Amino acid sequence: MSDSGISLRDHLSPEQVVDLDARTKDEALAEMVEAVATSGAVQDREALLIAVRERERILSTGIGLGIAIPHARIELVERFVVAVGRTAAGIDFESIDQKPVHIVVLIAGPKDTQRPYLELLAQLSKRLKLADVRARIRRGAPPHEVVDLLTAR
Repeated sequence: MSDSGISLRDHLSPEQVVDLDARTKDEALAEMVEAVATSGAVQDREALLIAVRERERILSTGIGLGIAIPHARIELVERFVVAVGRTAAGIDFESIDQKPVHIVVLIAGPKDTQRPYLELLAQLSKRLKLADVRARIRRGAPPHEVVDLLTAR
């Protein structure tokens, strides 16, 4: 756990691990917002989707290695919630390496919460840089295993 006390395990549950039907970035963002909205932390799905799309328009969140980490922090999200989506087909996210994205991790949180957001991002990045973790998620690990893979120390 980090200095701030935020732990990814407290913000990611198996219910927020989804297999995406999306074929486009916009469709994927909509599916991911729906996944975090099931947590009860999101008061306004449409406002979150608008914020996520706007953030994506500024700069793609496709970070390479087949991963995208879209995110938004708005007043209408009560607490941090994370969702993981995966697709075998791959989605063009305009990633920095120009390769399709197979794992999408959405981070939604309350406005004015920069440090906890960065802590969650660091925890995710540490695990997602491991090829075995990415491969197991892509191969269809059950949702509870995806949570374990991403929250292991």
